[in-house]
Amino acid sequence: MPLFFAVKSNTKKLIFLILWGIFAIAAPTSSYAQKNTSYELENHIVYYNVFNSTIIPAEVAKIHKLVRARDTVYVNVALVKKSGGNGIPAKMLGVHRNLLQQKFDLEFIEIKEPTATYYLAPIRFNNEEILHIDISVESLDQTDSGSFTITKKLYQD
Repeated sequence: MPLFFAVKSNTKKLIFLILWGIFAIAAPTSSYAQKNTSYELENHIVYYNVFNSTIIPAEVAKIHKLVRARDTVYVNVALVKKSGGNGIPAKMLGVHRNLLQQKFDLEFIEIKEPTATYYLAPIRFNNEEILHIDISVESLDQTDSGSFTITKKLYQD
């Protein structure tokens, strides 16, 4: 049984709200907010953002074994059916590139909540570094797939 389900119900609700708050609110309002935070496929929408790991509460980071550091951001990606609902399981692949075009694979961590699934990939960076993040998503039923690039200038908190 995953560690998340061993946590008390009220704590689970709090963790869920915090993580979705990070996904939906915190990053778009941060000092390095993104203009676009979704990518449309034929039957699904991919929602994404990039946020500094230091905004993850220590308790949540410990439960999901996430690194919290000034020089680490997370790419947060969720696949949602256009008909509505929450994040669903998907196949995620990605790399990030710096301005020298050095490529580094993204290692996505699947986060399964009682009502949603989303994916986090950590990226270490230097202050004011510009990164290009290439992500490929495929629905598990293989009805939809697509790729997109996020370009971000990252700042250490």
